[in-house]
Amino acid sequence: MPHRFCAICGTVIDEFAPHFGMCLNCYLKENPLFELPNNYRFKLCIDCQNYAKKEDWIESENEDLFKIIEAALIRFLLKSYVKQDMILFSFSFDTLVYSSRDLLTSMDVTILGKLREDQKISHQHTLKLNIDYDLCKNCTNLRAGMYYISILQLRVTDKSQFGVIKEALSQISFFVENLFAKNKTQYISKIEDQNLGVDLYLSTKELMNRIISHMRANFTFILNRTKKLVGRDSQKGRGIYRLKALIKFLPFKKNDAVIINKVTYVVENITKNKVVLRDENSSKHLKNFTFFFKNKISLIPIKEGD
Repeated sequence: MPHRFCAICGTVIDEFAPHFGMCLNCYLKENPLFELPNNYRFKLCIDCQNYAKKEDWIESENEDLFKIIEAALIRFLLKSYVKQDMILFSFSFDTLVYSSRDLLTSMDVTILGKLREDQKISHQHTLKLNIDYDLCKNCTNLRAGMYYISILQLRVTDKSQFGVIKEALSQISFFVENLFAKNKTQYISKIEDQNLGVDLYLSTKELMNRIISHMRANFTFILNRTKKLVGRDSQKGRGIYRLKALIKFLPFKKNDAVIINKVTYVVENITKNKVVLRDENSSKHLKNFTFFFKNKISLIPIKEGD
């Protein structure tokens, strides 16, 4: 049988070389496993290391900068190839360039891809990668310290009950610190003292709802929600609202003795939205939470030793 030769390099090929008259090496040069640009750049948040190509910031799942670079290249350049799951990729870095602030600004990235079913078939490409350092939207808001979407108002009926506010703030601070450690978009922008409580300015609507759910397990209160139109999102064609939630704590707890309209009661139980009272004649009275904010309530101090 006469010899067959590669039409490109002249190498002898056999009848099983299904590469249209080319040897494997020449075929892969003409038909690489993947194609990439010679230069590429993306943005990296200087504070939190989230990354972006345009304005859609992606949360980094790794603190190692080179792992972040790999994740960015996979998401922005190699996503279609990775989705097909036919090529195994690996990365190597060379010619690292740092700024005067010791920030890595550019490098050569060599990407090696091997066909999953036959790793003898591979392709290698080196591109020049540039990193543009910026602040993501969330870190910009954090640095400004004044950004907020929602306001949570905590109120008592009398200044003598400020202990409840102090306890609630302690629990909320601990709760939000744990959330922020996992998600940097969840934070308290500022806290303002008010006559009968405090206002908490919160970064998201979600945070406000999560705090309220957490508070329900530890405190009894009534809740009023409102929203105010503060602008319009021209891109989405809808209004931008600032949300507000008012929490009014009940001025007593279970087993407290209270005077309401000159009648003495004992707080027998507090349910989801009602209070069970017993008067001096042991008669049972069931009241909604709102009742206690429409009538004058006086707590009877508990004597030491009681």
